[in-house]
Amino acid sequence: MKRHLAALFLAFVDMLVCALIYALAAIVPVHAKIDGVKPKAEYLIQMDYDVTRDLDLDLWVVGPTRKPVFYGSRDVGCASLDRDSLGFSTSKITLADGSVVQAKSNQETVSLRCLEVGHYDVAVNLFSYHSDSGEPITAHLEITGLNPSVRTLWAGDVTLKHNGETQNAISFDLDKDGHVTLVPVPLEPVTSAYERAKAGGAP
Repeated sequence: MKRHLAALFLAFVDMLVCALIYALAAIVPVHAKIDGVKPKAEYLIQMDYDVTRDLDLDLWVVGPTRKPVFYGSRDVGCASLDRDSLGFSTSKITLADGSVVQAKSNQETVSLRCLEVGHYDVAVNLFSYHSDSGEPITAHLEITGLNPSVRTLWAGDVTLKHNGETQNAISFDLDKDGHVTLVPVPLEPVTSAYERAKAGGAP
């Protein structure tokens, strides 16, 4: 009798465990469907330049906080520097099989991951020529909106001619509905304004 009751008890426990596993398996997919895939960015600000040139151009984005996003400050508010190019040292890509290929271009990307209302300035700084010849270099910039559909909001080029030079490329205002309004760029390079503010002067 005791053996019979023990067997019944074990069978009941097994049944409960199976029911629990089934319930968990059913609940998890439903939870995933409800959550969905969260958007990684609202806007992309991208810069490309010639991959055959061994020099380092830096993308600068100054948002509503007036603190710049660049190689020395990669995350400010909603903005993140997701990709930083250094010239030849980053343009060679090693694949999983060990082979090396050349990137299509030198590219830098700043993502705006939420709608931070306010004014934005976008600029390019010629940080270093490395082993390059020192000739002028042209960078192509684009601002892309990702939601609710992918669309190019602005595209243009800037040309830099000497080491340390900064060219302001585009300025825009972002409102609470995600609308972008292009406005005149500041006369002073954003890098100069940043250096002056860092030194304790007026921003």
